[in-house]
Amino acid sequence: MWAELIRDSLTRPRTAARRVMDFGLPGDVLLMALIAVTSAGMVLAYLAARLTGGGADAMTVAVLEAPLVGAAFQLMVMGAVALGASRIGRMFGGTGTDRDALALVVWLNTMMLLAQVAQLVALVVLPPVAVLLAIVTMIWLLWAFSNFIAEMHGFTNIAMVLAGVVLSMLVFFFSLASLLVSLGFVPPGAQ
Repeated sequence: MWAELIRDSLTRPRTAARRVMDFGLPGDVLLMALIAVTSAGMVLAYLAARLTGGGADAMTVAVLEAPLVGAAFQLMVMGAVALGASRIGRMFGGTGTDRDALALVVWLNTMMLLAQVAQLVALVVLPPVAVLLAIVTMIWLLWAFSNFIAEMHGFTNIAMVLAGVVLSMLVFFFSLASLLVSLGFVPPGAQ
């Protein structure tokens, strides 16, 4: 079942989204899964930083120096993404629920873990392939997330959902950056 769900996630994300939502997992199980996915992601980020000699950028290094803070931040971001996906979609006539959105965000991040593992292997075996894999993963992520949201809310126009996802992400990250700067978190070298 898991192999089929992974395959569907890669090639038929709407079908995969429907299956994930049909699991009907309770909120406490989804929260535990969210914590597990976040923890595994932090471990893989640490391994990637070790393989690349300390991290690709200052933000990665800062997160790895305080992994609990990084994990808490990642949990908050994933929670905000799930809440935004359900609430914004409902503003446009969608029918998705917060629980469905959380289930889909957890599954999408599980798929991202698999991509991270593939990137780590590529980084060791053939580093240029890791860069290409990262680009392909980001394109797939936008496409799959748009399909997940469309399935969750019953939308049919994927292009409009994709536009909404991109616009929402821009607003979210601009707001987050503004909040962090107002709280005194300034990127190194920006002072």
